[in-house]
Amino acid sequence: MPLILGLDGAQNTGWAQYDTNASLSAIRAGVLRSAGDDYEHKAASLGLGMVRLIKENRPDFIVIEMPIRSMPAARQQRKVRFMGEERIEESSVGGLNAVISSNQMVGALAAIIGAYQIPFETIAPVTWRKQFLGFGTHKGWARKDWKKAVRERCRQLKIDVTNDDMADAVGIAFAGSSLQSFKMMQARAA
Repeated sequence: MPLILGLDGAQNTGWAQYDTNASLSAIRAGVLRSAGDDYEHKAASLGLGMVRLIKENRPDFIVIEMPIRSMPAARQQRKVRFMGEERIEESSVGGLNAVISSNQMVGALAAIIGAYQIPFETIAPVTWRKQFLGFGTHKGWARKDWKKAVRERCRQLKIDVTNDDMADAVGIAFAGSSLQSFKMMQARAA
């Protein structure tokens, strides 16, 4: 019974448990919520939650969505009034805090997984979406469009999810079964 745990690593980490010998509708999902006043304490509380999750589920393989590696290029425009004159300013959306948070949370998860010596791999969003949805890119789609598509796919498969974090974790766990490292692990166990 190879058990894959998919993780959408963030301050609210979605998780999904996928038994590759069972029906897809048997996938269980939930959320680990971090607590704390700064990234380090949030990462520490997420690590404690990960310990509980590993002890309760005993996964054979874990797949984590790859953290944000660089600042998002998306730009946001807003109107600003300065000294009676209105002008448009541009700023980056998400920015450095998103990069720091993403890497801190995924780092905390990876450290705990490593301490338990459970094989794991990170997977890019475009890769797991291609496996789960059948396509990894879609011209013109924004974040909300991807979230909606993933939730809809979970609904079609009769997988109970109540938020986007859980839905993404389901897609990540599903895609984990097609990773070369998972297939090699299965072949060694046979």
